[in-house]
Amino acid sequence: SSGINAEYGEVQSFEDGIKRPYFHVKELERVQLKNWKNYLDHVMAKKNNAKTVTLFERCLIACALYESFWIKYAEFMREIDVEETSKIYRRACMTHLPKKPQVHLNWAAFEEQRGQVAVAREALAHIDTNMPGLIAVILRRAGLERRCGNKQQGADILKAAVEASRGSTRDFWTLKYLNYTQFVLDQPHLGQELLEAEVEASQNSMRLYAKLLDMQNYKAQNNVDVTTAVTIFQKALESKLSAEEKAVFSHRRLTFLEEHSDSIEAIIIAYEDHVKNWKPAEKKRIEPMKDNNKKMGGNNKMGGGGRQYGGNYNNKQHYGGHNQGGGGYHGGYNQHQQQWYPQQQQNYNRSY
Repeated sequence: SSGINAEYGEVQSFEDGIKRPYFHVKELERVQLKNWKNYLDHVMAKKNNAKTVTLFERCLIACALYESFWIKYAEFMREIDVEETSKIYRRACMTHLPKKPQVHLNWAAFEEQRGQVAVAREALAHIDTNMPGLIAVILRRAGLERRCGNKQQGADILKAAVEASRGSTRDFWTLKYLNYTQFVLDQPHLGQELLEAEVEASQNSMRLYAKLLDMQNYKAQNNVDVTTAVTIFQKALESKLSAEEKAVFSHRRLTFLEEHSDSIEAIIIAYEDHVKNWKPAEKKRIEPMKDNNKKMGGNNKMGGGGRQYGGNYNNKQHYGGHNQGGGGYHGGYNQHQQQWYPQQQQNYNRSY
């Protein structure tokens, strides 16, 4: 009895802090979210899996619309039972969070890592249907097919993105498709045909004209050497460059690996290194750009901005305002993509 009392005494303050144990579409107050997070951390530290699972299930009644808690639950469970982890992701994505990109990307990465490619495709197709046009999702779909050896399917995904977009976003996907046909398919003429058609159609894109000139110097034997490229990125990150400049190279390494690496593990490792070592410098670099963007009335002149392709990642109209972020690779990959790609940059306003 004394043991039970002592145990309850440890968690009484957490229990007293739970003001709304039931589900409601109205957002929870920050203090409530913090209380649940601290309560879970406390119980997880005790290494009692049964009690931890019970608390997670209680938490996810009140916090069903907060992807950070689902991600936390999945990350906890993956060390115990991978099949149960898959079920947690499925519950989160298919039932509670059909329009949350981050948890879908995490689910897809988890399934790809354990060889369940069909399920990874299902996760990505689900979010692409519910929130069409998100950059990170499209790139991941194309990358998944490439890593599976389905190179043409990857190209088809990128070409479909070109056809579904307009303006500067169409230029962005045109260049992505062009790079893919060059370095993955080794059929640069396919990308060049599309590029020439886009130049003829728009006639006002400096980026496309510049790329068309670059294409004249392209040689088919210049295939991508991933190992050499990663070595060069690493040298840059270990050089005497400023932290802000290294953050740029870290970002470019992430994009490069997403588009060319055959290893999902390499992508995850690069992302976690980026978050651990370069995120502060990344923020320092982006804040002045945000301020300048505001002065120019919200138009991102540096990247040819626009919100027409994917919209605001955290727009409450789409997400109901439940925007708590998760940690590690499995809590932030999509935030990275949405932050760095130019046409999404002006919409990146997530606190994380």
